[in-house]
Amino acid sequence: MSYFYVGGDLKVGSISQYASVSEIARNQTTPFYLYDVDDIEMRYRAYEKTLSGLNSRIHYALKANSNHKILSHLASWGAGVDTVSGGEIKKALAAGFPPAKIIFSGVAKTKKEIRFAIENQIKQINVESPAELERIIEIARSLKLKVDVAFRLNPDVNPKTHPYITTGFRENKFGMDESFLPELIKLLTASKDAVQLRGLTMHIGSLLFDLDVFQEALEKTLVVHHQLVKEGFTLDRFDIGGGLGIRYETADATDELAMLEKFGVMVKAVTTKHFGSDSKIEVMTEPGRMIVARSGLLVSEVQYIKRAPAKTFAIVDTGMHHLLRPALYQARHRVVTLREPTSALQTYDVVGPICESSDVLAKDAELPEMKAGDLIGIADSGAYGFSMASAYNSHEFPAEILVEKGQTSHPGRAQ
Repeated sequence: MSYFYVGGDLKVGSISQYASVSEIARNQTTPFYLYDVDDIEMRYRAYEKTLSGLNSRIHYALKANSNHKILSHLASWGAGVDTVSGGEIKKALAAGFPPAKIIFSGVAKTKKEIRFAIENQIKQINVESPAELERIIEIARSLKLKVDVAFRLNPDVNPKTHPYITTGFRENKFGMDESFLPELIKLLTASKDAVQLRGLTMHIGSLLFDLDVFQEALEKTLVVHHQLVKEGFTLDRFDIGGGLGIRYETADATDELAMLEKFGVMVKAVTTKHFGSDSKIEVMTEPGRMIVARSGLLVSEVQYIKRAPAKTFAIVDTGMHHLLRPALYQARHRVVTLREPTSALQTYDVVGPICESSDVLAKDAELPEMKAGDLIGIADSGAYGFSMASAYNSHEFPAEILVEKGQTSHPGRAQ
Protein backbone atom coordinates (compact mmCIF):
# COMPACT_ATOMS: atom_id res chain seq x y z
CA MET A 1 0.00 0.00 0.00
CA SER A 2 1.27 3.44 -0.87
CA TYR A 3 0.45 5.70 2.04
CA PHE A 4 1.86 9.02 3.10
CA TYR A 5 0.94 12.13 5.05
CA VAL A 6 -0.48 15.23 3.37
CA GLY A 7 -1.38 18.12 5.62
CA GLY A 8 -0.82 15.87 8.61
CA ASP A 9 -3.41 13.34 7.40
CA LEU A 10 -2.67 9.76 6.28
CA LYS A 11 -3.49 9.22 2.62
CA VAL A 12 -3.59 6.03 0.57
CA GLY A 13 -2.93 5.76 -3.16
CA SER A 14 -0.59 7.78 -5.36
CA ILE A 15 0.50 11.40 -5.12
CA SER A 16 -1.98 12.30 -7.87
CA GLN A 17 -4.88 10.06 -6.80
CA TYR A 18 -5.37 9.31 -3.14
CA ALA A 19 -7.99 8.95 -0.45
CA SER A 20 -7.91 10.15 3.15
CA VAL A 21 -7.92 7.29 5.63
CA SER A 22 -9.35 9.61 8.32
CA GLU A 23 -12.21 10.61 6.01
CA ILE A 24 -12.99 6.95 5.32
CA ALA A 25 -12.90 6.25 9.05
CA ARG A 26 -15.40 9.05 9.74
CA ASN A 27 -17.93 7.20 7.60
CA GLN A 28 -17.14 3.66 8.72
CA THR A 29 -17.26 1.99 12.11
CA THR A 30 -13.91 0.59 13.20
CA PRO A 31 -12.29 -1.80 12.87
CA PHE A 32 -12.11 -2.19 9.10
CA TYR A 33 -9.71 -3.46 6.47
CA LEU A 34 -8.66 -1.00 3.77
CA TYR A 35 -7.21 -2.38 0.52
CA ASP A 36 -5.34 -0.47 -2.19
CA VAL A 37 -6.40 -2.01 -5.52
CA ASP A 38 -3.82 -0.04 -7.49
CA ASP A 39 -1.01 -1.54 -5.42
CA ILE A 40 -2.38 -5.04 -6.04
CA GLU A 41 -2.47 -4.44 -9.79
CA MET A 42 1.05 -2.99 -9.78
CA ARG A 43 2.37 -6.12 -8.10
CA TYR A 44 0.40 -8.47 -10.32
CA ARG A 45 1.81 -6.70 -13.40
CA ALA A 46 5.32 -6.87 -11.92
CA TYR A 47 4.89 -10.64 -11.53
CA GLU A 48 3.72 -10.88 -15.15
CA LYS A 49 6.70 -8.84 -16.32
CA THR A 50 9.30 -10.86 -14.44
CA LEU A 51 8.04 -14.07 -16.09
CA SER A 52 7.62 -12.56 -19.55
CA GLY A 53 9.20 -14.67 -22.25
CA LEU A 54 8.08 -17.90 -20.62
CA ASN A 55 4.91 -19.81 -21.39
CA SER A 56 3.75 -18.86 -17.90
CA ARG A 57 0.52 -18.54 -15.95
CA ILE A 58 0.00 -16.81 -12.59
CA HIS A 59 -2.46 -18.63 -10.34
CA TYR A 60 -3.15 -16.30 -7.42
CA ALA A 61 -3.21 -18.09 -4.04
CA LEU A 62 -6.77 -17.32 -3.00
CA LYS A 63 -6.13 -18.23 0.63
CA ALA A 64 -4.06 -15.04 1.06
CA ASN A 65 -7.07 -12.77 0.55
CA SER A 66 -10.45 -13.95 -0.68
CA ASN A 67 -12.25 -10.59 -0.90
CA HIS A 68 -14.75 -10.94 -3.75
CA LYS A 69 -13.93 -7.59 -5.37
CA ILE A 70 -10.19 -8.25 -5.27
CA LEU A 71 -10.75 -11.67 -6.82
CA SER A 72 -12.93 -10.12 -9.53
CA HIS A 73 -10.16 -7.65 -10.37
CA LEU A 74 -7.58 -10.43 -10.61
CA ALA A 75 -9.86 -12.48 -12.84
CA SER A 76 -10.38 -9.47 -15.13
CA TRP A 77 -6.60 -8.99 -15.38
CA GLY A 78 -6.25 -12.55 -16.69
CA ALA A 79 -5.01 -14.33 -13.57
CA GLY A 80 -5.69 -17.93 -12.74
CA VAL A 81 -6.30 -19.01 -9.15
CA ASP A 82 -5.01 -21.65 -6.74
CA THR A 83 -7.61 -22.93 -4.27
CA VAL A 84 -7.37 -25.22 -1.25
CA SER A 85 -11.01 -26.07 -0.50
CA GLY A 86 -14.36 -26.53 -2.12
CA GLY A 87 -15.42 -23.22 -0.62
CA GLU A 88 -12.53 -21.46 -2.31
CA ILE A 89 -13.44 -23.04 -5.66
CA LYS A 90 -16.95 -21.63 -5.22
CA LYS A 91 -15.54 -18.19 -4.42
CA ALA A 92 -13.28 -18.33 -7.48
CA LEU A 93 -16.17 -19.27 -9.78
CA ALA A 94 -18.39 -16.55 -8.30
CA ALA A 95 -15.66 -13.96 -8.87
CA GLY A 96 -15.42 -14.78 -12.57
CA PHE A 97 -12.48 -17.18 -12.81
CA PRO A 98 -13.23 -19.72 -15.55
CA PRO A 99 -12.88 -23.37 -14.48
CA ALA A 100 -9.96 -23.74 -16.92
CA LYS A 101 -7.94 -21.36 -14.74
CA ILE A 102 -8.67 -22.95 -11.34
CA ILE A 103 -6.24 -25.29 -9.58
CA PHE A 104 -7.27 -27.33 -6.52
CA SER A 105 -4.53 -27.92 -3.94
CA GLY A 106 -4.63 -28.99 -0.28
CA VAL A 107 -3.84 -32.12 1.72
CA ALA A 108 -7.28 -33.23 2.91
CA LYS A 109 -9.65 -32.98 -0.05
CA THR A 110 -12.98 -34.57 0.82
CA LYS A 111 -15.04 -36.69 -1.55
CA LYS A 112 -17.58 -33.87 -1.78
CA GLU A 113 -14.90 -31.32 -2.69
CA ILE A 114 -13.26 -33.56 -5.29
CA ARG A 115 -16.62 -34.34 -6.86
CA PHE A 116 -17.43 -30.62 -7.02
CA ALA A 117 -14.07 -29.86 -8.64
CA ILE A 118 -14.44 -32.62 -11.24
CA GLU A 119 -18.06 -31.74 -12.04
CA ASN A 120 -16.96 -28.16 -12.72
CA GLN A 121 -14.09 -29.45 -14.89
CA ILE A 122 -11.45 -27.26 -13.30
CA LYS A 123 -7.96 -27.06 -14.76
CA GLN A 124 -6.06 -29.36 -12.42
CA ILE A 125 -6.10 -31.18 -9.10
CA ASN A 126 -2.75 -31.23 -7.29
CA VAL A 127 -2.35 -34.68 -5.73
CA GLU A 128 -0.78 -34.99 -2.26
CA SER A 129 -0.80 -38.77 -1.74
CA PRO A 130 -1.52 -42.11 -3.45
CA ALA A 131 -4.67 -42.46 -1.35
CA GLU A 132 -5.92 -39.14 -2.69
CA LEU A 133 -5.16 -40.22 -6.26
CA GLU A 134 -7.20 -43.39 -5.70
CA ARG A 135 -10.11 -41.27 -4.49
CA ILE A 136 -9.89 -38.98 -7.51
CA ILE A 137 -9.86 -41.99 -9.85
CA GLU A 138 -12.90 -43.51 -8.15
CA ILE A 139 -14.93 -40.29 -8.34
CA ALA A 140 -13.86 -39.50 -11.91
CA ARG A 141 -14.98 -42.95 -13.06
CA SER A 142 -18.33 -42.56 -11.30
CA LEU A 143 -18.84 -39.29 -13.21
CA LYS A 144 -17.46 -40.73 -16.47
CA LEU A 145 -15.04 -37.79 -16.70
CA LYS A 146 -11.28 -37.62 -17.12
CA VAL A 147 -9.32 -35.42 -14.73
CA ASP A 148 -6.03 -33.57 -15.19
CA VAL A 149 -3.75 -33.99 -12.18
CA ALA A 150 -0.30 -32.95 -11.04
CA PHE A 151 1.79 -34.55 -8.32
CA ARG A 152 2.95 -32.32 -5.50
CA LEU A 153 6.60 -33.10 -4.82
CA ASN A 154 8.26 -32.50 -1.48
CA PRO A 155 11.87 -31.62 -2.42
CA ASP A 156 13.08 -31.78 1.22
CA VAL A 157 14.76 -28.39 1.37
CA ASN A 158 15.00 -25.98 4.30
CA PRO A 159 13.26 -22.74 3.26
CA LYS A 160 14.63 -20.85 6.29
CA THR A 161 11.33 -19.38 7.33
CA HIS A 162 8.98 -19.73 10.30
CA PRO A 163 8.43 -23.45 11.05
CA TYR A 164 4.65 -23.05 10.81
CA ILE A 165 4.90 -21.94 7.16
CA THR A 166 7.46 -24.43 5.86
CA THR A 167 5.87 -26.91 3.46
CA GLY A 168 8.75 -28.53 1.58
CA PHE A 169 10.70 -30.17 4.39
CA ARG A 170 10.78 -33.94 5.01
CA GLU A 171 8.87 -33.53 8.30
CA ASN A 172 6.02 -31.53 6.70
CA LYS A 173 2.64 -33.05 5.86
CA PHE A 174 2.69 -31.66 2.34
CA GLY A 175 3.63 -33.44 -0.87
CA MET A 176 5.45 -36.66 -1.74
CA ASP A 177 9.07 -37.63 -2.31
CA GLU A 178 10.48 -40.00 -4.94
CA SER A 179 9.66 -43.07 -2.86
CA PHE A 180 5.99 -42.60 -3.81
CA LEU A 181 6.64 -42.83 -7.56
CA PRO A 182 6.26 -46.61 -8.09
CA GLU A 183 2.83 -46.65 -6.45
CA LEU A 184 1.74 -43.48 -8.27
CA ILE A 185 2.90 -44.80 -11.64
CA LYS A 186 1.07 -48.08 -11.05
CA LEU A 187 -2.16 -46.20 -10.30
CA LEU A 188 -1.78 -43.98 -13.36
CA THR A 189 -1.06 -46.88 -15.67
CA ALA A 190 -4.20 -48.69 -14.55
CA SER A 191 -6.40 -45.57 -14.73
CA LYS A 192 -5.79 -43.90 -18.08
CA ASP A 193 -9.56 -43.64 -18.53
CA ALA A 194 -9.94 -41.49 -15.40
CA VAL A 195 -6.83 -39.36 -14.88
CA GLN A 196 -4.06 -37.79 -16.90
CA LEU A 197 -0.81 -36.64 -15.33
CA ARG A 198 -0.02 -33.16 -16.68
CA GLY A 199 2.98 -32.27 -14.55
CA LEU A 200 4.56 -31.70 -11.15
CA THR A 201 4.02 -29.00 -8.57
CA MET A 202 6.04 -27.83 -5.58
CA HIS A 203 5.67 -25.28 -2.82
CA ILE A 204 8.36 -25.11 -0.12
CA GLY A 205 6.90 -22.50 2.19
CA SER A 206 5.93 -18.90 2.65
CA LEU A 207 7.75 -15.65 3.45
CA LEU A 208 10.78 -16.77 1.43
CA PHE A 209 13.82 -14.60 0.63
CA ASP A 210 16.57 -17.13 -0.20
CA LEU A 211 16.39 -17.72 -3.95
CA ASP A 212 19.20 -20.28 -3.75
CA VAL A 213 16.93 -22.55 -1.71
CA PHE A 214 14.11 -21.95 -4.19
CA GLN A 215 16.43 -22.91 -7.05
CA GLU A 216 17.55 -26.04 -5.19
CA ALA A 217 13.90 -27.09 -4.85
CA LEU A 218 13.28 -26.47 -8.56
CA GLU A 219 16.29 -28.53 -9.57
CA LYS A 220 15.26 -31.44 -7.34
CA THR A 221 11.71 -31.38 -8.68
CA LEU A 222 12.93 -31.27 -12.27
CA VAL A 223 14.95 -34.45 -11.70
CA VAL A 224 11.66 -36.23 -10.98
CA HIS A 225 10.03 -34.53 -13.98
CA HIS A 226 12.66 -36.08 -16.27
CA GLN A 227 12.25 -39.48 -14.60
CA LEU A 228 8.53 -39.46 -15.35
CA VAL A 229 9.16 -38.40 -18.96
CA LYS A 230 11.50 -41.39 -19.32
CA GLU A 231 8.67 -43.56 -17.99
CA GLY A 232 6.61 -42.44 -20.98
CA PHE A 233 4.48 -39.67 -19.48
CA THR A 234 3.96 -36.51 -21.52
CA LEU A 235 4.23 -33.65 -19.07
CA ASP A 236 3.30 -30.18 -20.29
CA ARG A 237 2.94 -28.26 -17.01
CA PHE A 238 5.41 -27.36 -14.27
CA ASP A 239 4.09 -25.58 -11.17
CA ILE A 240 6.80 -23.79 -9.18
CA GLY A 241 4.51 -22.68 -6.34
CA GLY A 242 4.77 -19.32 -4.62
CA GLY A 243 5.92 -18.05 -1.26
CA LEU A 244 8.06 -14.98 -1.95
CA GLY A 245 8.10 -12.70 1.08
CA ILE A 246 7.75 -9.03 1.87
CA ARG A 247 9.75 -6.98 4.39
CA TYR A 248 7.18 -6.32 7.09
CA GLU A 249 9.68 -4.29 9.10
CA THR A 250 9.81 -1.45 6.57
CA ALA A 251 7.51 0.46 4.23
CA ASP A 252 10.26 0.45 1.60
CA ALA A 253 9.41 -2.23 -0.98
CA THR A 254 12.54 -1.71 -3.09
CA ASP A 255 14.33 -4.87 -1.95
CA GLU A 256 11.35 -7.19 -2.34
CA LEU A 257 10.53 -5.92 -5.83
CA ALA A 258 14.20 -6.33 -6.78
CA MET A 259 14.01 -9.89 -5.41
CA LEU A 260 10.99 -10.51 -7.63
CA GLU A 261 13.03 -9.48 -10.68
CA LYS A 262 15.87 -11.80 -9.64
CA PHE A 263 13.32 -14.56 -9.11
CA GLY A 264 12.20 -14.21 -12.72
CA VAL A 265 15.77 -14.36 -13.98
CA MET A 266 16.42 -17.50 -11.94
CA VAL A 267 13.23 -19.26 -13.04
CA LYS A 268 13.91 -18.50 -16.69
CA ALA A 269 17.48 -19.77 -16.41
CA VAL A 270 16.50 -23.03 -14.69
CA THR A 271 13.52 -23.85 -16.90
CA THR A 272 15.39 -22.95 -20.09
CA LYS A 273 18.25 -25.23 -19.06
CA HIS A 274 15.87 -28.16 -18.52
CA PHE A 275 13.18 -27.56 -21.15
CA GLY A 276 14.96 -25.54 -23.84
CA SER A 277 14.40 -21.97 -24.96
CA ASP A 278 11.39 -22.76 -27.16
CA SER A 279 9.60 -25.02 -24.69
CA LYS A 280 5.80 -25.23 -24.79
CA ILE A 281 5.67 -26.44 -21.20
CA GLU A 282 3.46 -24.15 -19.15
CA VAL A 283 5.30 -22.75 -16.13
CA MET A 284 2.77 -22.03 -13.40
CA THR A 285 3.26 -20.02 -10.22
CA GLU A 286 1.04 -19.35 -7.20
CA PRO A 287 1.84 -16.01 -5.53
CA GLY A 288 -0.33 -14.69 -2.74
CA ARG A 289 1.46 -12.60 -0.14
CA MET A 290 3.66 -10.79 -2.69
CA ILE A 291 0.54 -9.68 -4.56
CA VAL A 292 -1.77 -8.51 -1.75
CA ALA A 293 0.07 -8.15 1.59
CA ARG A 294 1.20 -4.55 1.10
CA SER A 295 -2.27 -3.51 -0.04
CA GLY A 296 -3.91 -3.87 3.36
CA LEU A 297 -4.29 -1.55 6.35
CA LEU A 298 -6.32 -2.69 9.38
CA VAL A 299 -7.77 0.49 10.89
CA SER A 300 -8.65 0.47 14.57
CA GLU A 301 -9.62 2.88 17.35
CA VAL A 302 -7.83 3.15 20.68
CA GLN A 303 -10.24 2.38 23.52
CA TYR A 304 -8.00 2.86 26.54
CA ILE A 305 -4.46 3.70 27.52
CA LYS A 306 -3.33 1.57 30.45
CA ARG A 307 -0.09 2.53 32.17
CA ALA A 308 1.13 -0.46 34.16
CA PRO A 309 4.46 -0.58 36.06
CA ALA A 310 6.11 -2.75 33.41
CA LYS A 311 4.27 -1.70 30.23
CA THR A 312 2.08 0.94 28.67
CA PHE A 313 -0.76 -0.61 26.73
CA ALA A 314 -2.78 0.88 23.88
CA ILE A 315 -5.95 -1.21 24.01
CA VAL A 316 -7.73 -1.18 20.63
CA ASP A 317 -10.95 -2.55 19.15
CA THR A 318 -9.30 -5.15 16.95
CA GLY A 319 -6.99 -8.02 17.75
CA MET A 320 -5.98 -11.59 17.04
CA HIS A 321 -9.53 -12.44 15.92
CA HIS A 322 -9.06 -10.08 12.97
CA LEU A 323 -5.29 -10.39 12.42
CA LEU A 324 -3.94 -13.70 13.70
CA ARG A 325 -0.39 -13.47 12.34
CA PRO A 326 1.24 -11.78 15.38
CA ALA A 327 -0.19 -14.38 17.78
CA LEU A 328 0.31 -17.40 15.52
CA TYR A 329 3.68 -16.62 13.94
CA GLN A 330 5.09 -13.97 16.29
CA ALA A 331 4.91 -11.74 13.23
CA ARG A 332 5.69 -8.04 13.53
CA HIS A 333 3.49 -5.55 11.71
CA ARG A 334 4.25 -1.85 11.71
CA VAL A 335 1.71 0.43 13.39
CA VAL A 336 0.96 3.85 11.90
CA THR A 337 -1.17 6.73 13.16
CA LEU A 338 -3.79 8.38 10.98
CA ARG A 339 -2.45 11.76 12.02
CA GLU A 340 1.19 12.55 11.35
CA PRO A 341 3.20 12.32 14.60
CA THR A 342 4.06 15.73 16.07
CA SER A 343 5.04 14.71 19.61
CA ALA A 344 7.89 12.64 20.98
CA LEU A 345 7.50 8.90 20.46
CA GLN A 346 6.60 6.60 23.32
CA THR A 347 6.64 2.82 23.62
CA TYR A 348 3.34 0.93 23.65
CA ASP A 349 2.18 -2.65 23.44
CA VAL A 350 -0.81 -2.54 21.11
CA VAL A 351 -3.29 -5.13 22.37
CA GLY A 352 -6.81 -6.21 21.53
CA PRO A 353 -10.06 -7.16 23.30
CA ILE A 354 -9.74 -10.94 23.17
CA CYS A 355 -9.51 -12.86 26.44
CA GLU A 356 -6.13 -14.36 25.59
CA SER A 357 -2.69 -13.15 26.68
CA SER A 358 -1.50 -13.78 23.11
CA ASP A 359 -3.82 -11.05 21.82
CA VAL A 360 -0.97 -8.63 21.10
CA LEU A 361 -0.82 -6.90 17.72
CA ALA A 362 2.50 -5.14 18.28
CA LYS A 363 5.03 -5.15 21.09
CA ASP A 364 7.16 -2.10 21.86
CA ALA A 365 5.60 -0.02 19.10
CA GLU A 366 7.05 3.49 18.90
CA LEU A 367 4.10 5.88 18.63
CA PRO A 368 3.31 9.48 19.56
CA GLU A 369 1.38 10.00 22.78
CA MET A 370 -1.89 8.13 22.36
CA LYS A 371 -5.32 8.66 23.91
CA ALA A 372 -8.74 7.03 23.71
CA GLY A 373 -10.38 7.77 20.37
CA ASP A 374 -7.16 7.95 18.38
CA LEU A 375 -7.05 5.89 15.20
CA ILE A 376 -4.19 3.62 14.15
CA GLY A 377 -3.51 1.33 11.21
CA ILE A 378 -1.84 -2.08 11.27
CA ALA A 379 0.25 -2.07 8.12
CA ASP A 380 0.79 -4.75 5.46
CA SER A 381 -2.24 -6.76 6.55
CA GLY A 382 -3.63 -7.51 3.10
CA ALA A 383 -2.50 -11.15 3.16
CA TYR A 384 -3.61 -13.69 5.76
CA GLY A 385 -5.54 -11.00 7.61
CA PHE A 386 -9.28 -11.12 7.04
CA SER A 387 -8.92 -14.54 5.40
CA MET A 388 -7.82 -15.95 8.79
CA ALA A 389 -10.27 -13.91 10.87
CA SER A 390 -12.74 -15.48 13.29
CA ALA A 391 -15.72 -14.58 15.44
CA TYR A 392 -13.93 -15.62 18.64
CA ASN A 393 -15.53 -14.09 21.76
CA SER A 394 -18.53 -13.44 19.45
CA HIS A 395 -16.99 -10.31 17.99
CA GLU A 396 -18.23 -9.11 14.60
CA PHE A 397 -16.05 -9.37 11.52
CA PRO A 398 -14.51 -6.12 10.30
CA ALA A 399 -15.70 -4.43 7.12
CA GLU A 400 -13.53 -4.49 4.00
CA ILE A 401 -13.17 -1.33 1.90
CA LEU A 402 -11.35 -0.96 -1.41
CA VAL A 403 -9.61 2.18 -2.68
CA GLU A 404 -8.98 2.44 -6.41
CA LYS A 405 -7.58 5.55 -8.08
CA GLY A 406 -8.45 7.57 -5.00
CA GLN A 407 -12.07 6.39 -4.85
CA THR A 408 -13.52 4.02 -2.28
CA SER A 409 -15.89 1.19 -3.02
CA HIS A 410 -19.17 1.01 -1.12
CA PRO A 411 -18.19 -0.24 2.34
CA GLY A 412 -20.09 -3.18 3.73
CA ARG A 413 -20.00 -5.48 6.69
CA ALA A 414 -18.24 -8.69 5.64
CA GLN A 415 -20.16 -11.93 5.85
